Amino acid sequence: MLAVALTVSACGQWRGIANVPIPGGPGSGSGSETIYVQIPDTLGLTPNSKVMVADVHVGQVREVTLKNWVATLTLSLQKGVRLPRNATAKIGQTSLLGTQHLELAPPAENPSPELLADGDTIELKNSSAFPTTEQTLASIATLLRGGGVANLEVITNEVYNIVDGRADQIRSLLDKLDTFTAKLDEQIGDITHAINSADRLLAMAADHNDTLNRALVSLPPLVEYLTDSRGRVIAAVESLGRFSDVTLQTVEGSQTNLNRNLVSLQRPLSQLVRAAPYVVPALKLALTAPFDIDAVPKTFRGDFINTSLNVDLTLSALDNGILTGTGVSGMLRALEQAWGRDPATMIPDVRFVPNPNNAPGGPLVERGQ
Repeated sequence: MLAVALTVSACGQWRGIANVPIPGGPGSGSGSETIYVQIPDTLGLTPNSKVMVADVHVGQVREVTLKNWVATLTLSLQKGVRLPRNATAKIGQTSLLGTQHLELAPPAENPSPELLADGDTIELKNSSAFPTTEQTLASIATLLRGGGVANLEVITNEVYNIVDGRADQIRSLLDKLDTFTAKLDEQIGDITHAINSADRLLAMAADHNDTLNRALVSLPPLVEYLTDSRGRVIAAVESLGRFSDVTLQTVEGSQTNLNRNLVSLQRPLSQLVRAAPYVVPALKLALTAPFDIDAVPKTFRGDFINTSLNVDLTLSALDNGILTGTGVSGMLRALEQAWGRDPATMIPDVRFVPNPNNAPGGPLVERGQ
């Protein structure tokens, strides 16, 4: 009965003789590491298949399972295999018609500084397979049967007809093409600069597309008006020329005085520029003092004036304003703290906190320029 029980219990786990682990070989000794590989298609890979690194047998495939609908290989690698954490896995054929193996390799770009350790998993995005013999033969068959091989003779004959008897012309064309390519290569910097400049110009034009559209729409009536008013335009240009002559004569006569006045005007203008940040706000207050001109519409509402008053009657404020300098200074502040007021939320005590405007090394308050 014990033999029957063991046989029945083993039937549920039996998957064929190919799934029985083979003793010995790389990855079966003490200190071997277990690595998991997620792969999109296992093809004909079976347990006990070889695991190769740079064509060196370093382990075996112990199990092929399905986890969360993803095929997962359980590998047993011998101790000392050093691969980056983001190593790649590919299924390949050991020989043309032989068994398949799994090849592990570092990625072509950006290998991870961390090493692949016991229990790690090579993710699905880093696994693939080499083309199988069946896929290669199928591709060759597709090419030979319907890939246009029969048309190669026609193409060859047409190319021969084009080239036959025109060797000198083709040689001359190739020489000229070589010269053109060399000159083009010498001016690659200028061409790149021109393309970048054109790109910036087109970007500016795109930003003003509406303006350009209105200008193009308005330009034809203007041209038509100038055409109809040619006589008036010519008279206006002539009048502008006479005005320019008179202006030139006037300026030449007073050139010395005008130059002296302009030089003298530079100093007050430079001082005015330096005072501009203060002059502009002052002008807003000059005509409506003491009220700012922006506050006048909010303050004067017909026959009444809007005013506001903020009064701080906390004990600490009264202590600072009334009892400071007296013998009872600090009593109201202590009373307020005794009633449960947090000192961190109270206004600073003027006895111990210096005025930020006249503090040593001050003022501590930065004023806007």
